[in-house]
Amino acid sequence: MKAARRLQQGFTLIEVLVALVLLALVSLISWRGLDAVHNVGERLDARAEDSLSLVRTLAQIERDILLHAGPNVLPGLAAVASDTRPGARPATHQAMPPGIVWSPATGLGLVRAAGNGTWQQLRWYLQDGRLFRTVGAPSYRLPLPQAGTGAAVLDGVLGFTVRVWGPGQGWVEPGSGSDTVAVRPATSEPVTGIEIAIYRQGVGDDRPYRKVVILP
Repeated sequence: MKAARRLQQGFTLIEVLVALVLLALVSLISWRGLDAVHNVGERLDARAEDSLSLVRTLAQIERDILLHAGPNVLPGLAAVASDTRPGARPATHQAMPPGIVWSPATGLGLVRAAGNGTWQQLRWYLQDGRLFRTVGAPSYRLPLPQAGTGAAVLDGVLGFTVRVWGPGQGWVEPGSGSDTVAVRPATSEPVTGIEIAIYRQGVGDDRPYRKVVILP
């Protein structure tokens, strides 16, 4: 009789409540873990998209520079002899290649090939924390149409700088250019490289993202 009564006994109310509490705790921990994984995934996706935008921007700048017009395209680009007199001080600024100008105020200006034998003016500049690219209409004739309204390419930009590799000088600041690209002279010792630096907002904003373009 006592044995039969023991077989009919089940879980007590306390045991059921303890099991329910444990199940609720496990569910809560699992939900918070899934939520954390979801948030991390969103942050990684946003960071990856931001990095991809930066890579695309630097690649586009490189392509624009490599397509710049040379002295055989733009008139009035005769070479300027450097000062080789004994005791002459080396220049502190290096002139930009033909078809390219740089000014901290107006940005990086270029004349670049637009395909089918046409050329166009183009400008990269920084305004209100955003990097803009503006392009003029392609044309066969000079003077080329001025670059029009800019389109924002990259947000969260603190700084946009350009340096050139000067023969015997290393990386130096380029000489200031005018807004008209077509009147820039060529140097007797051509620049062989251009460094583009973009400073971004956030962690490590004092260390720029750099792109070095080797000129042919």
